[in-house]
Amino acid sequence: MKPIPAAAALLLAVAPGVPVAMAQIGAPAVSATLEPAQMAVGDRARLVIEVEHDAVASVAWPEPETLGPFEVLEQRVDEPRVEGGRAVSRAELVLTAFELGELEVPAVGVDVIDAAGNRVTLGTEPSLVTVASVGLDESGDIRAIKGPLDIPRSLLALLPWLAGIALLGGVGYWLWRRSRGRQPDGIPAPAAPPRPPHEIAHEAFRTLEAERLPDRGEIKTFHIRASDIVRAYVEGRFGVDALEMTTGEVLDGLRGQDVDEEPLLDFRRLLERCDLVKFAKDRPAPERCREVIPLGRSLVDRTRVVVPPAESAADAEPAPAEAGTA
Repeated sequence: MKPIPAAAALLLAVAPGVPVAMAQIGAPAVSATLEPAQMAVGDRARLVIEVEHDAVASVAWPEPETLGPFEVLEQRVDEPRVEGGRAVSRAELVLTAFELGELEVPAVGVDVIDAAGNRVTLGTEPSLVTVASVGLDESGDIRAIKGPLDIPRSLLALLPWLAGIALLGGVGYWLWRRSRGRQPDGIPAPAAPPRPPHEIAHEAFRTLEAERLPDRGEIKTFHIRASDIVRAYVEGRFGVDALEMTTGEVLDGLRGQDVDEEPLLDFRRLLERCDLVKFAKDRPAPERCREVIPLGRSLVDRTRVVVPPAESAADAEPAPAEAGTA
């Protein structure tokens, strides 16, 4: 380990993706690693801070919710590693940002407390991370609606059999209850089937549109509601836990469901437009806001599952038999 002047032991520089050397032996020292140095809006970066100190000393870690323009999503503190009377304490912070450009991660202060209760404060120098655009399409054009996805015919062929099995089960249960002297009226009515996700989404979009929030200046509320409608639809349609995920995680989940590239790009376009209003304080004009609902409706119609009508039986009744001749 290369010794450095004691005055530099209290504040060591940190460069993105490059760990900093420890201070001289005996004095507490801090090092940090920040990766990656370039990220997309909504992606995650990891800041790892390590403090070398005497084995009998302890480290008091801060618990920030934000670091400048970055939001702290997670913080994990590991057990110290002890070797030869020295210890290394380690903490990892997961950061994300919803602003574009070259952003600064401010200094992080860490306190080292020795066995006598004396406190030494160490800190890292600010670091720069480039947050790049993900290619948001600002042209305002909405692509033509693609046809709904079809369920394979083989599944449709099973539906009458499944309905028949359910019907037989219900009749058998009713007969069993009746044979035990129970009144059929006591049988609870079966629960109504759940509504399809696309119906719920369209109803929510109609309600949101009728409230005219952008015209009343409630731009952020409008985009939060629109984002939640789309995320709830993604949960119901694709089984992705979208309401609890970042936009990047939602898109990864949709890729895992083999969603076509064209609707996937439009999901990204809509969710990131809402993120810029929610987190980056973007404030588009009302006419720009009104483009969000048509785009959301288009996505729902292009990705919803539609059960095609079953093949109808022949309508013609059999002809009456002719009377025999005497």
